[in-house]
Amino acid sequence: MNKSLQDFYSFLSDELKCECDRNYVIKEKKGSVFRHINIKKDGKFFVLKQEDGFKAGLFKDAIFSCDFIVVSDDEVFFVELKSNNAKDTFDKALKQCQSSKILFHYLCNAYNLNKSKELDFKNKEQFICLYPQKANQQKTPTNLLKNNPQLKKIEIKCDKNGYLELGWQFFKNISKT
Repeated sequence: MNKSLQDFYSFLSDELKCECDRNYVIKEKKGSVFRHINIKKDGKFFVLKQEDGFKAGLFKDAIFSCDFIVVSDDEVFFVELKSNNAKDTFDKALKQCQSSKILFHYLCNAYNLNKSKELDFKNKEQFICLYPQKANQQKTPTNLLKNNPQLKKIEIKCDKNGYLELGWQFFKNISKT
């Protein structure tokens, strides 16, 4: 991670950070299929979390946002976790990612203005929805996945306790598709 990105991360509120020793940890609410997401740190990226009903003292009512954002020198991944693969679920996930993108751009612009910098991630952003792989699940209809090309839908397996471990390579592989 380059120096300007490290400085940007230092500039951000601890409320957005999810560091825990050598990992980034995202915890979901009880009842979610994905309960605990562990992302190994390796110095190439950082992760920002967004709680359900994000307000930040800026809004009267909470706005919906994606679950976490992965930021590297050259890419930003807005990631939403969902418990199923229904079409309306993907539509909601896309809106949550779009909302988070607006907030992320606000943070970048505030940093650029405050520090006289020029961080720019436009055209380097991807929206991702992770949903659980079910045992003996039939293939998802292709037309459902093609319905919205802005959102990459990825079926992923977590353990029976809802634990999922990811690394930077997972996100790099997504960016190649």
